[in-house]
Amino acid sequence: MLKLRWIVYTASLLGCLWLGVGTSAYAQSAAEKNRLSNEIDELNSDINRKQRLSDNINSEVTALEKKLGELSRRQHETEQKIEETRERLATENIRRQKLQAELRVQRSGLAQQLQAMYSAGEQSHLRMLLRQDNPSDISRTLRYFDYLNKSRSKKIAGINKTIDEIRVVTESMEKDRVYLSGLEETLAVQSRQTQSTLQARETALNKLNSDIRDNQSQLQRLRAQEAALQEKIERIARERVAEREREQRAAEQRREAARRQAQQQAQAQQPPQQQDRPSASVQAATARTPAPSQAPRPTQSASQFRADRAFSSLKGALPKPVKGKVIHDYNARRNEKQRWRGVVIEAPGGSGVQAVANGRVVFSGWMDGYGHLIILEHDANYMSLYGYNRAVYKRKGQRVKAGEVIAAVGNSSGRRQNALYFEIRRKTAPQNPAQWFR
Repeated sequence: MLKLRWIVYTASLLGCLWLGVGTSAYAQSAAEKNRLSNEIDELNSDINRKQRLSDNINSEVTALEKKLGELSRRQHETEQKIEETRERLATENIRRQKLQAELRVQRSGLAQQLQAMYSAGEQSHLRMLLRQDNPSDISRTLRYFDYLNKSRSKKIAGINKTIDEIRVVTESMEKDRVYLSGLEETLAVQSRQTQSTLQARETALNKLNSDIRDNQSQLQRLRAQEAALQEKIERIARERVAEREREQRAAEQRREAARRQAQQQAQAQQPPQQQDRPSASVQAATARTPAPSQAPRPTQSASQFRADRAFSSLKGALPKPVKGKVIHDYNARRNEKQRWRGVVIEAPGGSGVQAVANGRVVFSGWMDGYGHLIILEHDANYMSLYGYNRAVYKRKGQRVKAGEVIAAVGNSSGRRQNALYFEIRRKTAPQNPAQWFR
């Protein structure tokens, strides 16, 4: 019995010990779980804080790049005005020199005439008349003096007119000089603002790049930017197709209205007994007028493009939009999931970007991932894209010629290096620009 009690007591004691150990282990596990949960919350808060900071800095960089684009555009316009004013001053100076030379010739002729009259004496008119015995000689002499007086008056009037023209040109030149001086001061201020904005952008960009960002997030952002560009191009293509269809319908309606008007005029000119059937002239006019089902005449935009050389025939003959080294080739690996759809050409910041062919601006503005972007439509099938610019100089709807400066090279949309992103699209599909360059 005593032994049985000892066994029961020992078992109870062991049970209590195991219960205590289990309770202690459970308490430690709960504490560890709470600690890990707190650390995860802190990490999430830190990640969210860094993401907000990164987004804020990215927004700051974008705002500075847009400001830089506007400043650069204004600076370009000021430079153009300065060049135009200098050309106008040079033209006015040449005109003034010609007028001054003409004035010297006029004054010399008048001086010779006055000297001849002075040599003849003050009473030369009367003395010469008194010396004439023949009345016809007197009449001829009077006419001679009348011619001399008219010639002298004409020379004096010409001199006065030339002096007035010189005065007008001189005043215009003085105004242009004052205007030019103001433009040069404006350009100096704009240049300082541009440099200040560039430095501010560089500082913000350094902050953005020093922040630790997740590669997957960056990849998603790049994919979203590429998809947005593709959507923009597809929308532009749809809009242009719809616009051409509207122009074709309008052209067909105009031709149909002209055909009906010609038919009505022809019928009105016929005798009453012949108005029941179409006349030969109406039949000929109807035969000459194409039916709506026939191929319509080219629309205004299409005929404009057709007046130029077809873009498809320029393959292998296009100049590069900027002079520089291609640092990213078409279809080269951009990251582990993406490839380049165009080429990236390294070039000095601010250098001019030239249109590779005649065309019309169908997009000009800001686009995430591509910065200041301009897109040209060359015909119904082809477009060219110019991105990463510091500024764009043309607006939507404007026509440009091959070689015309349309933008300035930059590093917008957070690029570290000054370069131009260039694409060629057939419809909406990207082409290899290297096959188009000469």
